[in-house]
Amino acid sequence: MSLQRAALWAIIVAATMYLLVAGRGLILPFVLGIVLWYMIDALADVFEQPRLAGLRLPRPLALLAAICVIGGLLWVVGRTIGRNVTAVAAAAPSYERRLQALINDGARLVGLDQAPTISELFDRISLTDTVASIAGAAASLVSVAGIVLVYAGFLFVEQVRFRRKLAIILGSIENQARVHSVLDQIDRDIRVYIRIKTTLAVVTSTLAYSVMAAVGVDFAGFWAVLVFFFYYIPTVGSILAIVAPAILTLVQFDHLTPFLIVLLVFGTIQIVTANVIEPAIMGQSLNLSPLVVIVSLMVWGTIWGVVGMFLCVPIMVVGLIVLAQFETTRPIAVLLSADGTIPESHT
Repeated sequence: MSLQRAALWAIIVAATMYLLVAGRGLILPFVLGIVLWYMIDALADVFEQPRLAGLRLPRPLALLAAICVIGGLLWVVGRTIGRNVTAVAAAAPSYERRLQALINDGARLVGLDQAPTISELFDRISLTDTVASIAGAAASLVSVAGIVLVYAGFLFVEQVRFRRKLAIILGSIENQARVHSVLDQIDRDIRVYIRIKTTLAVVTSTLAYSVMAAVGVDFAGFWAVLVFFFYYIPTVGSILAIVAPAILTLVQFDHLTPFLIVLLVFGTIQIVTANVIEPAIMGQSLNLSPLVVIVSLMVWGTIWGVVGMFLCVPIMVVGLIVLAQFETTRPIAVLLSADGTIPESHT
């Protein structure tokens, strides 16, 4: 019986993975719509809470303020990226020539007669083509922005009736209390994660911009925006946030001083923030195994690309909490956790 159950679960997982990959074009805009709706709703809750002198915004005004803030931030980010992508693509050939010169110098230092070319090192992927592909990815993201906005709008409409529908489906008060408790815990953990990540991402990207601007790195604002988004990608993002600006600095300047400043100063900031400050603030609120986070990053990155990398931790948080609610799946939740402690089952 257990073998049949294992086979059934294997079939279900394989079918789910296939649907997630095959239906990526249909699923991703809806997922991004959920993310946008959730961000606006969470920010509106913040605006709705009592402030100084007990003042609080009514829900409609809180939602309007949240939409204006999120929309303004997206506009600033989009404008910054849009202005700089073309300039970066135009400057890419000169960076590529400078990088080839550095490779030639390095080859001479180690005694190589024939230095490898950039194409050979990167399997014939040119820097110009890479930047162009990034620009194409950004353009495709803009092309689905309208669909994402439509999904987010209808989610707000559906939100008004969702609790009533859920109450009808669940029936008894006990079932309603159990499901609401699980949903509240998911909401609480994800909000803690987003709040801490966003705060530290803003601090890190601001410091990165200050260091790069002081050194004179080209497109400092553009790279600071990328550093902000890199911070949401577990582990790999911290490495990219250090390596990308450092390599650009190495390629841009004829001497090593700016490169060493960016690498050491910003590298120290990034490492301390990601490995000391963030764990101290976040504590055990998520309680996900680091190995599970890395595997999840690889899996969801393969399925949904960069969007999957951003969403891998929230997805695993939801999975851990849900799996902990059922006796048959609690062992899986224990394996996913960092220390074996899992959310209590609300039975």
